[in-house]
Amino acid sequence: MTMQFPVDVNEYERAGSNERYIIPDNTYTLEVMEVTPDGTSKNGDPKINFKLGLVEFLNNPDWPYNRWLYHSIFLIPMGKKGHGIALHFLKVLGAVPDEQGIINIEPSEFIGRRFSAFVYSEKDAQGILRQRINHIEPLPEVPTEEVPF
Repeated sequence: MTMQFPVDVNEYERAGSNERYIIPDNTYTLEVMEVTPDGTSKNGDPKINFKLGLVEFLNNPDWPYNRWLYHSIFLIPMGKKGHGIALHFLKVLGAVPDEQGIINIEPSEFIGRRFSAFVYSEKDAQGILRQRINHIEPLPEVPTEEVPF
């Protein structure tokens, strides 16, 4: 006996892969949920991994995609290509250099910090669809109004 099972062809293509959970390309508010120093790059530059939550959807059971993503930065020395990427990210998170130009990094201090970023997906060298972030910006400051009493 032959049975029929109707399916959405697009859903069928995505079934069993992480692609069905890929966050739609858009700008989101992200919150640092976890920070983990994690080894070094092939050049020996320290690496830090960030687990980032999508603030708008962390507690939304109807959101059908991932509620978080991962982002890594490498602490590339001044004068080398890529140094500015980590510098910008740390600045957005509120890191400030001391008088000698040193940013002291205590990873746990970044937990709970929020910023805006464009989330998009692209295939890596192995053809696996990965989430990326770009256009990382601090959240606009909310003006505080003085209430006269």
